[in-house]
Amino acid sequence: MNHLSRRDFVKAAGIALALPGICDAESAPAGWARPNILFILADDMGWMDTPLYGSRYYETPNLQRLAKRGMLFTNAYAASPLCSPTRASIMTGKYPGRLGITTPACHLPPLDPDKPLLADRAAPHQKMITPQSRRFLPLEEYTIGEAFEDAGYKTAFIGKWHLGMQEKYWPRHQGFEYDLGAPNPGPPSYFSPYRFKTITDGPKGEYITDRITDETLKYLDSHKEGPFMLCLWHFAVHAPFQAKENITAKYRKKTDPRRKQDCPVMASMIQSLDESVGRVLDKLDELKIADNTIVIFASDNGGNMYNQVEGTTPTNNWPLRGGKGNSYEGGTREPCIVVWPGVVKPDSRCDEIVTSVDFYPTMLEMAHIPQRKGQILDGVSIVSLLKGARNLLREAIFCHFPHYTPATENLPCTYVRKGDWKLMRLYGEGPDRTNGYQLYNLKEDISEQNNLAEKMPEKVKELDRLIDRFLADTGSLVPIKNPAYKPPDPRWQPSKDCTISFEPGAMHIESTGNDPYLYCRDVRHVTGPMVLTIRMKSDLNGGGMFFWTDLQSKNFNSAKRIGFDIKHDNKFGEYKIPFSAAKPLMALRIDPGGGKGAVQIQSIKLTRPYGEILNTWNM
Repeated sequence: MNHLSRRDFVKAAGIALALPGICDAESAPAGWARPNILFILADDMGWMDTPLYGSRYYETPNLQRLAKRGMLFTNAYAASPLCSPTRASIMTGKYPGRLGITTPACHLPPLDPDKPLLADRAAPHQKMITPQSRRFLPLEEYTIGEAFEDAGYKTAFIGKWHLGMQEKYWPRHQGFEYDLGAPNPGPPSYFSPYRFKTITDGPKGEYITDRITDETLKYLDSHKEGPFMLCLWHFAVHAPFQAKENITAKYRKKTDPRRKQDCPVMASMIQSLDESVGRVLDKLDELKIADNTIVIFASDNGGNMYNQVEGTTPTNNWPLRGGKGNSYEGGTREPCIVVWPGVVKPDSRCDEIVTSVDFYPTMLEMAHIPQRKGQILDGVSIVSLLKGARNLLREAIFCHFPHYTPATENLPCTYVRKGDWKLMRLYGEGPDRTNGYQLYNLKEDISEQNNLAEKMPEKVKELDRLIDRFLADTGSLVPIKNPAYKPPDPRWQPSKDCTISFEPGAMHIESTGNDPYLYCRDVRHVTGPMVLTIRMKSDLNGGGMFFWTDLQSKNFNSAKRIGFDIKHDNKFGEYKIPFSAAKPLMALRIDPGGGKGAVQIQSIKLTRPYGEILNTWNM
């Protein structure tokens, strides 16, 4: 007797439930031909990373060409500010919290299934215990690939998967007949040899963006008769930041009139991605299947603003606040274009709010494939918008990202967007580690600078009730108080060789030994270039030293030390110390010289080189 595996049984049951309505002639218009669907997903491409939304540095003529053929969405969101959760939301039509996939950990070994995702304690510096994330897309989920495969479509996945390290979780077992996907979070190298386990190396120096485009064109050549559902999910423009130098050279000579985006390597990577889009459009035209092919273009989260490339951030999402890994608009608002020949008005625009969980039900309706009986979908079809409607019958959208992300300064958060309003619930940031709130009117304040929570308590309550309902409906895990939490002392602390006292306007340090210094652990957990500015006077002797620690190295040592000259003339002077932290900052230390004597400090300030204030201590 042949025994079905649990997976095969679930799949077979799904087919049986879905078959009665597949391609039902009554649900499809007369003379209707099943459309091909091509879903192009960029990785880490932010809302402002194309001139379509206002960039004046990047060049994306093919994305602009795509938008001319279809509809541009101005309020499109990823379900998460990080990749694996958003990818899972597209594959299932469910919010990441419902799936338990809330961080991009799907390239790591699965967790012990017998251990709860929410522990009973966390590190002392964390106010809240945050949940762990599942590390694979469960096989029980009925993916968009399976829905189309069961409807008789040819299905293919090419590019970045990142929804399970083990082979049993790869696209070939999730509904994709043709599988050239990779479970990696990013390519080990953009240039061959790539060192993937699932994609063979090409000729030395071949570029991975070009390679997966070549494979896509081959697939289109051999499946032009259709119908097909093809996912081309790019690695670009995720780290490592590697680009073709012949393209990069062009951007080294270019400046942004807005003075915001200035990374030639990122500009080059975006151009290569754009060229891929152009080659695919050319192939659809060449094969004469463009008129029956729906093209969807989106990104999985916002642009990266925490890494460093040649002394600058990879991109700049301004006027949006934050970026990848952060719950502000820069982390989740995305570029989105949908081309549907004969249905979508060319060169049209939609300002309605849509999110990545909507793609699944939308593609089902496009292909006249019924939703599986009993299937839970958090998204709604946006077909009505594509046909010209102005509104969706939906109250709000949500993003649940309950994690500390020091590199991006993200605090555990759930947000709701309803109309022009966005409420962020920040776990542990209220009195006695209750919930804190930030409320923004995005129509008037797209940069999220004016928190209206205290001025509009009734609006906060209204939107907070929606968050409560969302969390209960999806069963999302939320942070709880950490019993091991020890709040950092906001004061500067003295070493054993000095004492500190205060009077209005000044901190007095009395050195009683050879190694006086002061340190502070209440700092923002930021990375990248910074400047420490100290206004002080001293009658000690010798040079000054500045130290910092980060998440990787929590003790002060010579690896993170910078010397600076001090005039010990007992006159106030300002000392600026530039430095850069590769990992999130944890503490600062100032050595104002040596020997016995006195030092007075009027202010200490931590800023970005361009002036943004990170911390300030006025005495």
